[in-house]
Formats: sequence, structure tokens, C-alpha cells
Amino acid sequence: MKYWILVTHPKNFEVMKVKNIAAMKEKRKSYALSVEPGDKVVFYLTKIGKFGGAAEFATRARNETSKIFPEEKVGETHPWRFDVKFEVKLDEKGYVPSENFKDKLEYLKKWPAKYWKLGFQGNVHEIGKEDWETLLKGMK
Repeated sequence: MKYWILVTHPKNFEVMKVKNIAAMKEKRKSYALSVEPGDKVVFYLTKIGKFGGAAEFATRARNETSKIFPEEKVGETHPWRFDVKFEVKLDEKGYVPSENFKDKLEYLKKWPAKYWKLGFQGNVHEIGKEDWETLLKGMK
């Protein structure tokens, strides 16, 4: 089993919550194809620096080209889609600041302490089970 952080815009996360899906950018194909049903994912929300939920992947990646998100840059698509079962699905008022975890996640130790936010650049990251459990507990 693998554990993931999926980085997404808050407006796109709202779509994911309603549709019970997760989606990765086109250029993240190798990550998308390595996801297995049963893998876990937490959703980090760009622009606001908060976590909005946690889920289990219910399906493997499928390639869908229809536009589903309101926040996509020109030429940017999210065709790698998965059905997910949310374990935690927070509303906007309940989103948890990433600062709550900056000293608790092993994953963030790759960067100097003052640059911990670099861990949330990009679209998708694999993390360890302990970090997943820390994030899940912090959102419940």
C-alpha cells in the first residue's frame, strides 16, 4: 500500500468532494499509473496552504479528457482520474492549516526547516505510512 499527497486548488477540491474522485495532471502519468486500489491520499490545497480531506483510492487511474475543474491553467488538464472513498471530507471552515504538521511529518525533513513549504510544490507526492496517520489524525 502507498500513501500520497495530492496537491490541488481549493475550487478543484470542491469538485472532487462532490464527485468522490481524485485527479492528477497529464504530466503525472507515471504517478497515476502506480496508484493501486486501497492506496491512501490526503488533499493539500494550494493558495490557502491547508488540508481538506483524506480518502482511499477505489479504482486504478483512468484517462478522461473532459474538463471538470474550474481552476486549470491554459493547456493544463487533469485526465488521470480515480474514484475515491473519503475517510475525511472537511468543509471550507474545517480545513486544517499545513503549519499544524510542519514539525511532525518525516516527509518534510527533506528540506531545511525554514523551507518546509517546498514539500507541497508540484501535483503529487508519495509519503510514508506514519505521515499519513499523522495527517489523518490531525484532520479528524
